[in-house]
Amino acid sequence: MADVFLSYNQTDRPIAQAIAAELQRLGVDVWWDHDLLGGDDFRARIAEVLTRSIVTTVIWSRRSIDSQWVVGEASAARERKTLVPITLDGASPALDFRPLHTINFVNWVPGDQLPPAFLKAVGERLGRNLSYSETPSRTGLFGRFSRKAVQSWYLDFESILFYLIGQGLACVLCMLPLSYIAHRATPSASILAELPWWMPYFFSLVVGMVVAALYMRPILATSRLPIAVPLFIVATLLSAVSYAVCNALIARLGNDIIMFVGAITFMLLMITAVADRAHRS
Repeated sequence: MADVFLSYNQTDRPIAQAIAAELQRLGVDVWWDHDLLGGDDFRARIAEVLTRSIVTTVIWSRRSIDSQWVVGEASAARERKTLVPITLDGASPALDFRPLHTINFVNWVPGDQLPPAFLKAVGERLGRNLSYSETPSRTGLFGRFSRKAVQSWYLDFESILFYLIGQGLACVLCMLPLSYIAHRATPSASILAELPWWMPYFFSLVVGMVVAALYMRPILATSRLPIAVPLFIVATLLSAVSYAVCNALIARLGNDIIMFVGAITFMLLMITAVADRAHRS
């Protein structure tokens, strides 16, 4: 019989692994599907462990609330009165479980000690005192931020990657007219020539901020602040890079660059569809 059964969505696996490691460090016997053996009937095995475990911790997130497996395991644990739910990103649990108090793990990252409220809830059900004997290690602000960034990047790797690629393509489309005008011998080009060299790049950053706020809104809205802010800054800087790329392309291809606008637009549409699918999965 396991002390704690962990229920989670596969996309939240790094968090489940980190929580299991911290509990095992405190002497708690944890079971999660990592312990399944080759050839095991996973339905029967999970049902067996779930009905014999003392505590069932359900990890709610924006992904797990739509998982039939997680909701089913949470329902079984609630019937046995062994449920200790936690939330990773502040997403509301499945409708039937909202009246239950859910422990907040929003500010917790792998490497931190488990929240006292969670240890108290699990310890009371196990009939033992769960606490850390040593004082919390202090890795500094940068160390904790880097762990948080790695965690957020890992959980949303596909969607962040494709949204950044799409952001770059969107900025190229926005910067092409400016680069095109700057390379044409027209009165409008003479106006640009009188401006400081950095002015087009400043304008490109402003455009990048607007494009990032519109195009990357889905991934920025679901990312925690410490990762959303750097992500927004990187997306904005892509506009300046895009302007430099456009300048290089026009200097080499001249008016022929217009032929590639359709291809770039098609790539943007494809990347947007892939990014949206990865974000919703």
